[in-house]
Amino acid sequence: MKSILIGLLLVLGMSSYAQLRIVTTTTNLADIAKKIGGESVSVHSLAKGTQDPHFLEAKPSYTFKVAKADLLISIGAGLEVGWLPLVVRGSRNPKVRIGQEGRLEAYALVKLTDEVKGKLTRAHGDVHPEGNPHFMLSPSKALEVAKGVRDRFIKLDESNRQAYENNYIAYEKRTKELIKDLSAKIKKGTKIITFHRTLTYFLDEFGIQVQNVLEPKPGIPPTASHIISVIEQMKKEGIRHILVENYFDDSVAKRISKSIKNVKINNVAVAVDGSSQVKDIFSLYESLALALED
Repeated sequence: MKSILIGLLLVLGMSSYAQLRIVTTTTNLADIAKKIGGESVSVHSLAKGTQDPHFLEAKPSYTFKVAKADLLISIGAGLEVGWLPLVVRGSRNPKVRIGQEGRLEAYALVKLTDEVKGKLTRAHGDVHPEGNPHFMLSPSKALEVAKGVRDRFIKLDESNRQAYENNYIAYEKRTKELIKDLSAKIKKGTKIITFHRTLTYFLDEFGIQVQNVLEPKPGIPPTASHIISVIEQMKKEGIRHILVENYFDDSVAKRISKSIKNVKINNVAVAVDGSSQVKDIFSLYESLALALED
């Protein structure tokens, strides 16, 4: 009887220290989950910071991780549509299906831009009808996501409510300080060209004008005529900044730089761990601001 009692106490003691097992689809989501969850959660990101989350493969290792998850946090808005449904189905974990408490789609927590209406075909490229899914690059929108993550953690683990609330307060304070700091540093009205529309939310937040993109149709290589039109526009408007997201090829940007003097090309990380300097979401935003300097 005594041994049974001791065993029961051990089990209860272990369960009180059990962490929520969190799986995210991106490193940006993972970093926020770590910051809000603290020691009460274990977090694993399926995508690496150097990978384009549009085009991952449904690996068995992903399925294994998701099978054990208490909560799966995804971007949604069609970003992971090519691989995540296969992973969830293969995991046989009913908790992480869409609509369940163990699944959180971050796009539902924010207002998206660039919503596409009407009939779409493959000729339009890899377009997301729900809107641009790269909202995590906006510090303000990431803060909204952090609030939703806090609320879901509390729903799943009420015993650690205070810790989650305190961690969110700290994250909110740091985010607002960073926005104020970057707003003072970034030169508003700067005209730039980007490769993809990954950076739109960040640039919009700080008053930077995206005049054009090198990839006019997502997922479809730019045509020669489009490249020529970009060169003409850059010459006419005096645009000298090109930002290329680090999982895209910068060869088109380099071709343009041969036609225009003093063009500054920056290959930028767009996710945590996307480069050796980007270790968390705050250093990610700081690195993007640095890339905009003259």
